[in-house]
Amino acid sequence: MKPWITVGEALSPDGTRLELVEHDGEYIIRADDLPLMSTRMHFSEIELARLVCNKLRSGAKVMIGGLGLGYTLRAALDLLPKDGTAVQVELVPEVVEWNKGPLAPFAGNPLDDKRSELVQGDVAKAIRGGRNEYDSIMLDVDNGPSPLVNERNAWLYTDHGLQAIRGALKNGGRVAIWSADDEPRFISRMKRNGFRAEKHHIQAHKGKGGIRHVIFTGRKT
Repeated sequence: MKPWITVGEALSPDGTRLELVEHDGEYIIRADDLPLMSTRMHFSEIELARLVCNKLRSGAKVMIGGLGLGYTLRAALDLLPKDGTAVQVELVPEVVEWNKGPLAPFAGNPLDDKRSELVQGDVAKAIRGGRNEYDSIMLDVDNGPSPLVNERNAWLYTDHGLQAIRGALKNGGRVAIWSADDEPRFISRMKRNGFRAEKHHIQAHKGKGGIRHVIFTGRKT
């Protein structure tokens, strides 16, 4: 059996060790040895974009928080009008480099698309800086409402964070939040902060059983 090979390592701002590993053509990003995402199982990352980027208007502007393996950005670009903009926010510079290097072909080199605008920094800061600016916001910055990699991400899922997301969206704009597991109370929190909210159970691997992730979506009311 071929061994797992470490391709790259990084340290998140809170000290979590991130590692890009490869085995027989498959790549995985790990956080403190726990798998976060894989090139073999990425259907829910694609669905994160599909759920809130369909029927975008001309000149639409969307934001993706968390680059991961690039699949959400790719899916958003596939749905974005030719004159649209996809703002990709990523905190860890090494993750950007991995996506420009060995990971680039898997999602079709989305960072090279002229509609992609890369922001290297904290997505919470980017959200707070937006005012009625985005048609859609997609968040895959951690394990979901129960943060795993960076405790600072917990703010995004609070009342204050959801209000900031709502403020950054245009009227009728939509948000999608990826979660590894269900968070039963999160839908109620979204509703009380001005979203028409839904919950979607999505397979990690299209057309197969096994792991299912949760995507919370909300439309600004």
